[in-house]
Amino acid sequence: MSTVSRLGLFGGTFNPPHLAHLAIAEAMGDALGLEQVLWMPAAASPFKVGDPAAVSAEHRLAMVRLATADNPRFAVSDVELRRAGVSYTVDTVEALQAARPDRAITLLLGGDSLASFTRWHRWEDLLAMVRIAVYARPGSTLADLPEAVRARATFVEAPALDLSSTVLRKRLSEGKTIRYLVPEALRSYIAQHGLYQKRATA
Repeated sequence: MSTVSRLGLFGGTFNPPHLAHLAIAEAMGDALGLEQVLWMPAAASPFKVGDPAAVSAEHRLAMVRLATADNPRFAVSDVELRRAGVSYTVDTVEALQAARPDRAITLLLGGDSLASFTRWHRWEDLLAMVRIAVYARPGSTLADLPEAVRARATFVEAPALDLSSTVLRKRLSEGKTIRYLVPEALRSYIAQHGLYQKRATA
């Protein structure tokens, strides 16, 4: 990772990761000429604290590693998981830049994350350190954001796959298949460990 000059930072809870995540990361990497897309599972999102659907950090990290294993441009970091607590992207970027000050970092975001960007911890400091690439979704717009954000953000076309981790968790809790929605190795891992299955209540 130390030799990479153009890095895309792809963060999220990845609970679980799925084919839309993979397709978006690949499309963004191609469009932006990124040497590496660094997947960064969050220990705890400031916007998802107490999420009852969460599984352990160890499982989420293992799933991301399985999902990305066959793509040489993808790498996985456990920096935020080892830090624990609520994950702030600005802290992660500062650590990455301290290790390689010459590295250009692009933050890869969805339109929903972009819409809340000015509520992020120290967002102005973060904006000064990175460029932002947004994978366009229907209704995505920069219009309501401050000029400082719009000046450093670019929309990139990515596959419009109607798939989310929420949908997968619901299917699993209902005993439905997720075959062809996640890599097969990941589907096997989820089944092996019984993740996201509805637990009987007393």
